[in-house]
Amino acid sequence: MAWFDVIHRSPARDTAGRRDLAISARPARAPRGLLSAGLLGALLGGCAGEPAPLEEPGSGDVLSAQGALVAGDITGLEHAWETIPSVVRSDGSEEFVLEVDPVDGVVSVELTGLAFQVEGPGDLTLRDDGVGADRVAGDGIFSVGPFRFDPTPPFPLPAHYESSPDSPAGLYALELGDLVMTKATGETVAFFIRPQVGALDPSVPAAPRRVLSPKYRAASHLVEVRNARADSQRLLRGAGDNVAALLTDMYEVVPDVFDFAVLSATSHIERPGTASNGNAGVHSAVKIDYSGIGRDPVDYSEAYYSRRLKGVAALDNLRRGWLSNNFVHELLHQWSAYLPFDLGMTDGFHYLPTTSAASLLGGMEWLDNGNGTFTLDCDSNGRAGGSTASPVDLYMMGLIPGSMVPPLRRHGGGLFDYCDAVIPSVQATVTIEQIQARLGVRTPGPATAQRDYHVAFIVEAHGRDLTDSELTFFNTLAEFATRPVPAGQPDPMLGSNWVPITRYFGNGTTWRTDIPDIPANPGAVTASIDVNSSWPTGYCANVTVTNGRRFDIWGWEVVIDLQQSAVNASWSANFSFAGSEMTATNTSSNGMLDAGASTSFGFCANKTGAAWQPQVVSAGHQ
Repeated sequence: MAWFDVIHRSPARDTAGRRDLAISARPARAPRGLLSAGLLGALLGGCAGEPAPLEEPGSGDVLSAQGALVAGDITGLEHAWETIPSVVRSDGSEEFVLEVDPVDGVVSVELTGLAFQVEGPGDLTLRDDGVGADRVAGDGIFSVGPFRFDPTPPFPLPAHYESSPDSPAGLYALELGDLVMTKATGETVAFFIRPQVGALDPSVPAAPRRVLSPKYRAASHLVEVRNARADSQRLLRGAGDNVAALLTDMYEVVPDVFDFAVLSATSHIERPGTASNGNAGVHSAVKIDYSGIGRDPVDYSEAYYSRRLKGVAALDNLRRGWLSNNFVHELLHQWSAYLPFDLGMTDGFHYLPTTSAASLLGGMEWLDNGNGTFTLDCDSNGRAGGSTASPVDLYMMGLIPGSMVPPLRRHGGGLFDYCDAVIPSVQATVTIEQIQARLGVRTPGPATAQRDYHVAFIVEAHGRDLTDSELTFFNTLAEFATRPVPAGQPDPMLGSNWVPITRYFGNGTTWRTDIPDIPANPGAVTASIDVNSSWPTGYCANVTVTNGRRFDIWGWEVVIDLQQSAVNASWSANFSFAGSEMTATNTSSNGMLDAGASTSFGFCANKTGAAWQPQVVSAGHQ
């Protein structure tokens, strides 16, 4: 994230305090000073490594539109900002408002250094008095606006996302300005990441959407979630996310075809004083069903209600998280950089920057001089960017045999001591044979390892639906991520940009991000009634309960309309009655049903009329 860090640290200001955040088109490879900043930024907390997965899904309640941002759902030790909407058209035809939910004790919030490309009110003080852009007085959420993009700015927006000609055209994101928050004590509080807003050129056509449920919508390559909790931000900050519950609900209306779920949000949460504020991305494994990578097998599939899902990643919003090197970095955490610490090549989650791993998870490219020496290439494949996956990463994915993995080496100098120079000495060397001796051979290997991957991009909007511009912006990025690269074009450099990843892994892999418009088929608990005996004044029936869902259930409930009959005997369930309806629930011995398994209960009844035939009203699980 080199370029980002430079403009983040050194904004140019004019005498009015406004800041020009437009930048010229970047070179295909960033200058070394920028690359250094990016690597240092990554080393200081750009990724959270591998947090523990959530095993107990919680509530996924949807709040009203008035409860936008986080609706007081964050604690007094956290603060958040959101531009509402987070993306608008760049021709000035749409407006947005900035909302801030500060930490406890803040009495005033001010926006300074408004970007040149944005027009807004003369007074940039955020208010909590119900006046102007502020919707509710005294709710603790400070607001300012409306803002819009200047249709004829003095410094036009770049034509491509992140000023990269290989990235989507007509999309851009910029920092709005600085937020200064002051407590009653006079202490000031700041955000680590400035508020951002996305710009969508009017030439980009709006993406159509389809309604999946009151909470979920879908475009061709995006799922949007009306969710008041900002769970992807909570996952990034270690602040008690309910991502498992969010995805469990999603899989009721979206088919179970995805290997990765990549989440982002329209808001940004921070926990002042914690390193998690620097996390641009985070990954959590859902299923590891292979060996030889340095991690034990795990399977949290049931918690997410997916048989296929391998991992979950969260990206920070807009240009902080939606960068190719950040996105693929998090995907790679599914497999790589888990070598034993005592081998001296990783910190447990990333390759050390002084190694030859040449991975988006760390290290740099070492060029073999053919005479036993190596030249350090600081501008090629490494943590800040790359055009081809590292051999050690490809091996950990099961795509190539160990014989194709060169030794990993580490030098003893500083991070950039030997750029474009011969490395004077190699401090440590680890061969693939040594790795396999410790971890075992990667299994399955190249003959049967997975090569086809499907990614779902999911964006949360808090207490509201995404606007057409927001949906189009993120859907465009999601579609572009796996767009085929035309023959004859060089492999794209995954860096502080947004380019297709389809060639990065090679070796017969395929990647797709479409959201299929097919039934979700989540399965259901069903019940069927068999009247096994009948006589003029009564009957007996057996009810079969079947678990047709993807996973085991721990209890069931069946509601039956008895119509013109009255139960006089029953067995193998707990029963209650209301009018003509009978509710049967499991006993302590027959509540747990494996996927596909069945159990039964029965009853006998007196006929009280001609329409005595019992009917199933509903069946479900607990």
